[in-house]
Amino acid sequence: MQVSAVLLGLAGSLVLASAAVGQVTPAWQVTQYLDTQSDVKFVGPGQTTTAPSTATPPAPLEPGPQSPPATGSSSAQPESSSANAGQFPAIAGSFGLDEFIQHFAPHEPMYFIGGWEAPNIKFQFSLRYRFFTPNGPLATKYPFFKGFNFAYSQTSFWDVSNPSQPFFFDSSYRPEVFYYLENVPNLPEGWQLGVQAGAGHESNGNLPPTHRSLNIAYIRPIFSISDPHSDLFLTFAPKFYDYIGGLTLNPDMPTYRGYCDIRVVTGQRDGLELAAIGRIGSHWNRGSIQLDLTYPLTKVFHGNTDLCLDVQYFNGYGDSLLTYNKSSNVLRFGVALTR
Repeated sequence: MQVSAVLLGLAGSLVLASAAVGQVTPAWQVTQYLDTQSDVKFVGPGQTTTAPSTATPPAPLEPGPQSPPATGSSSAQPESSSANAGQFPAIAGSFGLDEFIQHFAPHEPMYFIGGWEAPNIKFQFSLRYRFFTPNGPLATKYPFFKGFNFAYSQTSFWDVSNPSQPFFFDSSYRPEVFYYLENVPNLPEGWQLGVQAGAGHESNGNLPPTHRSLNIAYIRPIFSISDPHSDLFLTFAPKFYDYIGGLTLNPDMPTYRGYCDIRVVTGQRDGLELAAIGRIGSHWNRGSIQLDLTYPLTKVFHGNTDLCLDVQYFNGYGDSLLTYNKSSNVLRFGVALTR
C-alpha cells in the first residue's frame, strides 16, 4: 500500500508537470510508464501483482514556449552569465546566488572563542557589501564606484559561568558606510597602500543605565609590505576617528577609547599570523591591547577545513562595549573563520 501511494503521488506530479507546459498526459499513459519503472503492476483498485516490465515508456513531453537559452559560460545558469556580462536577468528570471554573493567580502576578523573568565564566550561576525556590481557596466567603466561599501559587524559575549545570571552578557552592533580604495597604483613590488574612510555607529541596544552608544567619522590608511618569496608580510593600519552627534549617555567614552586605534598584523598569509589592536585614552593613562595568534587548520587536517586556530589575549579597558570603563585581563581560544 505504501508503494502504491508513493507511485500514485508520482503520477499526480507528472500530470501537474505536464499541465504546466501546456500539455496533459493521459492517466493511462502515466500508469503504463510507472509499470515500466517498477516491478509493481497496477491491476485495479486495491490490487497489485508483480510482473516483468514490458511496456514502452510514453513519449517525452513537448516543452512549452520558452525564452532562448542565455549565452555565456553557463547556459544552465543564465543569471550567472548575464552578470558576467554586466547585466542582470529580466524580471521573469530569478536573481542568482552567484550575483548575490559577489557583492560580499569579509570586513573585520570573524571568530568564536571561549575562556574561563566571565564573560566566557566571545564571537564576532563581520561582512561588507559592495553597493555596485564589481563587474557591472558602471564599475567597469568607472572603477571608482567599486569602493562604495556598507558593512555590518557584531561582537557578542555570553556568560555561561553563573546560572543565576542572564546567558547573554552584551553585544555590540556596528553598521557603517565607507569608501575603500584597496591599493594605490604604481607602487614597488610587494608594497601596498590603501585607504578606508567613512562613518559608523556602535551600540549595544540596552536601555539606560546600561545603554552604550556612539557615532564616529573615521579615516584609516592601510600600509602593507610583503616578501613574495617567503610569503612574510607586515601590515600597519591606524584608524583615526572623532565622535559625532554627542555622547549623552556615556560622555567619558573618549577617556577610555581615545581618538585612534592601531592595528598591526605580521606573519605568513598561509601560516602563523599575529595581529595586535591597541588603543590609548584621551588622557594617555587608560587604554587596551588585544592580541590574536592564529594558525590555519587546513595544514593540520590536510585541506579538509579552512578554519584557523585562534588564541586571543585582551588586557585593558573595554573588552565589551558595556564594560568600556572597566579593566579586565582575559585569555580565550577557539576558531576563526577569517583573520
